[in-house]
Amino acid sequence: MNDTWTFRIAKKEDAEEISRVMREVHEQMENKALFAPSSQEEILAHIEAEGFTVGAYDPQGKMAGHFIIRYPMLAPDNLGRDLGLPESELLKVAHMESAVVLPEYRGHHLQIRMLKYAESVIDKKKFRYFMSTVSPDNPASYRSLEANGYELMMTKEKYGGLPRRIYCKKVGI
Repeated sequence: MNDTWTFRIAKKEDAEEISRVMREVHEQMENKALFAPSSQEEILAHIEAEGFTVGAYDPQGKMAGHFIIRYPMLAPDNLGRDLGLPESELLKVAHMESAVVLPEYRGHHLQIRMLKYAESVIDKKKFRYFMSTVSPDNPASYRSLEANGYELMMTKEKYGGLPRRIYCKKVGI
């Protein structure tokens, strides 16, 4: 495996590149229902206030992919609500929102590596439930979560009626 990859937390100056990579990956997907791209405003919100984004960069410094992490707090879409967590526990939920890797960089386990990097950054004294949704038709993504200790909690309709697997990894408990 190439160990010259760089993983770092994105800054607001990276928002345009993150948006470009996300759009490029989405445009190339046969099944667009597998992934819903974020707007540039949503990307900036993740970077500046609601969480953070991990960028994966090739040896030449080009963004190969990214992973958005969001702290939903008491937002209506907090996945802890789907699991029936009490309100006090909702504040301890971190969403592994979305991961994308450009096609030419697949095969380097970047999604797993970005996930591990993200988990190393999250304050585990503050956030104890790492949660994510994945399309049942996206085995590469749900296998990455399962390989990292995420458990399938349920499958239900989310995001306007799309079937999604809801995963959770409890840490520091």
